Amino acid sequence: MIPLRRAVPGAEGAHLHPGLVPWRAAVCASTDACMLLAADTRIVAVAPAARDLLGLPLEVEAAKPRFLRCGLDFLDFTAAAQPLRDAELARLAPVQALQTDALERSLIRLDRGGVHRTFDVVASPLHSPPQLDAIGALAFFTPVGPG
Repeated sequence: MIPLRRAVPGAEGAHLHPGLVPWRAAVCASTDACMLLAADTRIVAVAPAARDLLGLPLEVEAAKPRFLRCGLDFLDFTAAAQPLRDAELARLAPVQALQTDALERSLIRLDRGGVHRTFDVVASPLHSPPQLDAIGALAFFTPVGPG
């Protein structure tokens, strides 16, 4: 498991920071392939376009899994397409945005039923003053190459 800078209040991520409520509504209504993560990397909202693009189940928002444990198979960019190790998972844009409090961008390669897909991912931390640390991250996914 990737350590985060601080603990997040709430039992098993059930608590949704009030600052994320309007972002959740925006993501749920978005036509862009985007995802909202809480500060503990739990998935709070997924736009329908992202759910379809990434092959996530409809129940992903109700289950609130952590981004790195939501059923996506993250692969490296070698010809062998091996699963990413923890150190490499920590460098994925949505996780990095929460760690660095800065806009992050990375390529992500996923295995979807034996088909490897690459995505350009841009993630921005979200803040709610007076809290200094990010309360969540908003990530956008763009497919790269043929689908």
